[in-house]
Amino acid sequence: MTAREIAWRVLAAEVGASRVEEKGDGPKATSHLLSPYGARMSRVLLAGWVDPPATAAGVSGFLRSRLVDPSGEVPLTAGSYQPRGLAGLGSITETTSMLVVGKAHLYRGRDGSVTPSIRVEGARKLLAPELRSTYAEILEHTRVRLDLVTGRPDAAHPPRCDRAAPPARWLEAARGAAARYPDVDRDRFRRQLAEVEAVVSGPGGGAPPPKGPRAPASIGPTVTVTRTAPNPIRTDEPAPTAAERAHESAFLDVVDELAEESMDGYADLRQVFQRCAGRGLSETHAEELLDRLEEAGTIEEPIVGRLRRS
Repeated sequence: MTAREIAWRVLAAEVGASRVEEKGDGPKATSHLLSPYGARMSRVLLAGWVDPPATAAGVSGFLRSRLVDPSGEVPLTAGSYQPRGLAGLGSITETTSMLVVGKAHLYRGRDGSVTPSIRVEGARKLLAPELRSTYAEILEHTRVRLDLVTGRPDAAHPPRCDRAAPPARWLEAARGAAARYPDVDRDRFRRQLAEVEAVVSGPGGGAPPPKGPRAPASIGPTVTVTRTAPNPIRTDEPAPTAAERAHESAFLDVVDELAEESMDGYADLRQVFQRCAGRGLSETHAEELLDRLEEAGTIEEPIVGRLRRS
C-alpha cells in the first residue's frame, strides 16, 4: 500500500498561482499540482476564514465554499466521498477561522480555462492563537521553499541556524518550479508574505474576509507559464492489458449512459460508482479508472461530481 503523502503547508495565493499538473510513472501514480513557489502538491494544509458553504448547482451531496487567508483565497469543495470534509464544511453557519486539509486539483474548462481548488478531506475550527501558530508554520515552510526555488534567502528573514536540511522532495519540487515557471515574479510573492507575518505578530488571528467575492488583485500574483514539451513516452512501462482496456470501456459506457439519461448532459459521480458496482467494478477500481481517464483527457469533471466525455 502506498503511504499517504504529508500535506504541504501552503497559502491560498500559492494554490491559486499553480497551473502545472504532473503525474508520476505507473498506472496508479498520484497527480500533483506544481506551484511556482516550490510546492509539488497532492495533499495540502491551509488555514484561514471559511464561508458558510453552498450546495453545488445541480449536484446533491456536494458543497462549495472558499478559504481566505492574508495572501488571497482558494475555492473549496467536498462531496459524499469526503465524509469528514463534507461534515466539516457542513458545520459552518457563519464565516469561521478553520484548518483545512485536502487534495489540490486543477479543473480545466472546455474553453481552456483552469481553476485550482481544494477537495476537502477534513476541516476543523481554529481559535485565534491556533490560527496564528498555523500561519507561522506555513510561513516558515513557504520561505524555505521559496529560498530553494530562487537560490537566495530573503535578506529580511535570514535562515535560522537551527533549521534542518530541507527534505529531498522539497529540493525536487524547487527544481521543477524553477524550470516550469521561468517568468514568475517571485519577489512579489515575497512581499505578500509580509501580510501573513503581520497577522502572526498581531494580537488576533486576522479579521474575517469581506462578504462577497474579493477583488481579483487580492487572489494572488499573475502567473505567466511557458509551455514545455510533454514528457517523453516511457517505453519500459507495460501497455494496458486487454482486461484493463475492457474495464475502461465499461466505465465509459456507464458515464455515457448516465449522461444521456440526465437533464444536463452530465453523469452524476455517485451514480457512476453505483452502476459500476452493479457491473462488477468495485468503487476503488472505479476511482482508479476515473483518475486514469481524467489524466488521459478522455473524461472531464468541469463541475465537481459531474462527469462527461471530453
